[in-house]
Amino acid sequence: MCGDLEEDDTEAERLYAGFLNAAHAAIHEAIDHRGGSRGVLGDKAGTGTDTSDTVPDAMLHRYMDGLFGDILNACIKDGRHVDEAARYRVLASQAVVLARLAGFIAGQLDLRSDPLRTSIEALMAGYDAQHSEHEHGHGHDH
Repeated sequence: MCGDLEEDDTEAERLYAGFLNAAHAAIHEAIDHRGGSRGVLGDKAGTGTDTSDTVPDAMLHRYMDGLFGDILNACIKDGRHVDEAARYRVLASQAVVLARLAGFIAGQLDLRSDPLRTSIEALMAGYDAQHSEHEHGHGHDH
């Protein structure tokens, strides 16, 4: 019985370590490679536009990458506040909260554009990308 608990803890720690590896790679890709920054929305320099009226696609994409990176960093930082055995449980809770938040925000949008479908497609794209990485053993490491 005691050995079973130890095996569960080891598996949870292995899964959490996998999350950390994937999260750091995703942050590196979104911010370092694509230049993502949440501050870009406030940066009007060089755009020739007033961001209160229009947001160019490139600026919005950098913002989205920056927000993605900030949220992942927040999840990582929050996991550091609990002992190693509890980190995986916190991670599972974060997935539920972020899905709930995506649904909440999508619910505030014009239903004619089908925002829930877009949110679910993004959720599945992220999920499928990680499953593909695990199945094929590919990782982003540099």
